Amino acid sequence: MEHFDIILAMARIALDGDAVRVRHQLERLRDVLTRTDKQQAEKLTRLLTRNSRRQSMAPMALEEMRVSAEAARRHLPGETLSPSVPLPHDRETSAPLANVLFPDMLDGLPPVLGSSLGAAIEDLLNEWRQADELERIGTRPHTRCLIYGQPGVGKTKLARYIAKRLELPCVEVRLDGLVSSFLGTTARNIGALFDFANRYRCVLFLDEFDAIAKARDDAQEVGEIKRVVNTLLQSLDRRNGRGFTLAATNHEHLLDKAVWRRFDARIQIPLPDDETRSRLLDEFVCPLRLYDAERKFLVWVTKGMSGADLEGLVAAGKRFIVMHSKGINDAAESPSAEVRSKTLLEALRHQALLNARMFDADRCVLLTTNYDALADALLNANFTQREAGDLLGLSQSAVSRRHKHRSEALPAGGD
Repeated sequence: MEHFDIILAMARIALDGDAVRVRHQLERLRDVLTRTDKQQAEKLTRLLTRNSRRQSMAPMALEEMRVSAEAARRHLPGETLSPSVPLPHDRETSAPLANVLFPDMLDGLPPVLGSSLGAAIEDLLNEWRQADELERIGTRPHTRCLIYGQPGVGKTKLARYIAKRLELPCVEVRLDGLVSSFLGTTARNIGALFDFANRYRCVLFLDEFDAIAKARDDAQEVGEIKRVVNTLLQSLDRRNGRGFTLAATNHEHLLDKAVWRRFDARIQIPLPDDETRSRLLDEFVCPLRLYDAERKFLVWVTKGMSGADLEGLVAAGKRFIVMHSKGINDAAESPSAEVRSKTLLEALRHQALLNARMFDADRCVLLTTNYDALADALLNANFTQREAGDLLGLSQSAVSRRHKHRSEALPAGGD
């Protein structure tokens, strides 16, 4: 068997229970497969990445996670929801009003969020471990959470992660799909949906929440939306204590004030900061690997991007590599600095031309016009001359000369 020496070493180490050395041998195997079977190497890289993320989760033993899930099931009333249970439907169109994702269909890895927000969400979930103690003093764990933020920041992923952690089915609803042109049908759909969710033990996830939770004092809205919001408020009140309810919106400013008060937690997910974008990049670039200067540059150039934007940018970069850079494909394990820098810059420039609005305006201009100005911007952003040179395919001395020449050319007081 090819590479049997690596497999034998892994088996020997696994029998000794040494996870660190097992990982080292798996990385060796991944590096070999990169040269012989890139598809298998990518699968192994994904496995290693998932394992790293599991190890980096906030410290909670698996047994404690099971205790939290068991407490949630014990304290939330209702029947068990199984795949054979029929879903509620719209009477007019016969379209299902919800989609159910069962725990074994959900990813148990936490979304990549800022450290403070991630810790706060862990605290929220850990409340279920002390559900009995909380009830004894007249309170209970959070059961109604509003999640808001810009598109692509991970609201849906967070909702599904919460359902997975509680080991409950996620009844997922896009509320814009409940809206009907028939008078009274929208309110009837809301009632049917909540009746279903209240019957079964589940997490009810209301996506695109602003579609039916708009402020009732909006002069542009007709009387029907006011009736719909009233139905929604009554349904949320009836569900209180009967299940875990999550709602997500990109337009929190449109929500009725009374709707806000129905949620005991209001979680804002911001655009990822530098540290979070760095972690996301390491996840998305697999099976490729980034040098430190490349990661630093990509974190800098993706300022203001959401996680979804970042994932799309990396996917576009991979396509560019396959389409336009045979050299880096053939030598993916050790491409020259010149090949890597040229490919990275050209891929970013290509994407900036195709999707300019994805980038910060100033960075987009730098990528698509003048690399001398880009070098200056990198130096001003605390990149070293060596880092800037490596990224732009220039020597350190060339970067220094160009920067000095441009500085001298600027008028006094210019920037």
